Amino acid sequence: MQVKNRVALVTAAGGHTGSVIAHVLAEGGASVALQVRKSNPSIDRLATELETLTQVRVIEGTIDHQEGALDVVRTATKELGPVEILVNNAGGMRTGTFESLHPDDLEFTLDANLRTSWWCAQAVVPSMVERGFGRIVNVTSIGATGSSRNANYAVSKAATDGLTRTLALEFGRHGITVNSVVPGLIANEKLSALEPTTLARLVSPSPMGRAVESIDVANAVRFLASEEARYITGQLLHVSAGLYRTVAGMDTSGV
Repeated sequence: MQVKNRVALVTAAGGHTGSVIAHVLAEGGASVALQVRKSNPSIDRLATELETLTQVRVIEGTIDHQEGALDVVRTATKELGPVEILVNNAGGMRTGTFESLHPDDLEFTLDANLRTSWWCAQAVVPSMVERGFGRIVNVTSIGATGSSRNANYAVSKAATDGLTRTLALEFGRHGITVNSVVPGLIANEKLSALEPTTLARLVSPSPMGRAVESIDVANAVRFLASEEARYITGQLLHVSAGLYRTVAGMDTSGV
């Protein structure tokens, strides 16, 4: 899965999954720009660790609006070179029953999950077109198929998958591939803190009976970003331990 000498931008790199994605790309030889809202000791430690593998820069900035995303991409380009691999990993949710969700909850979730991907993609596409090469990988969610008490989250992730397919159609002729990695429930601190019976209920619909590890997501990202995936575009690659639409009947609020 060759990404050597490529420049990658990973959004929300301070989270567990984002940091693992950054690490896997750095191990593959890509230079990595780590986008975070604000620098902190955790992201500084990650950057120090990755500097033993490759060139790394921490880039502060918000990306849920056009100018912010443009600023982040400009800084990454200035520091490392034109962005050739964009990993739209940023995301967030506010849960609740459909009738209880406030307009602010919808806007927050659209900002976190759709607009970050939209504006970052728009910011990197011109240089990718000019160079005749690009990889855009959107980290979405199996929740896009529908998830109880998560209507706004499901809508935002489904819209991002729609963006994936559309950009693949528009930019394939320029050597740019656009794909989604679609995780199931990701093992994290929140999931680990659940009661064993609750955790068992959540993972039981999966044929493999487990949550997804961040490294599984990261390896899928690296594959789609690689030279070997050059004819794969417009695809939704499920990394969900075999869990597909069955999530629709599950209440995953707070996870």
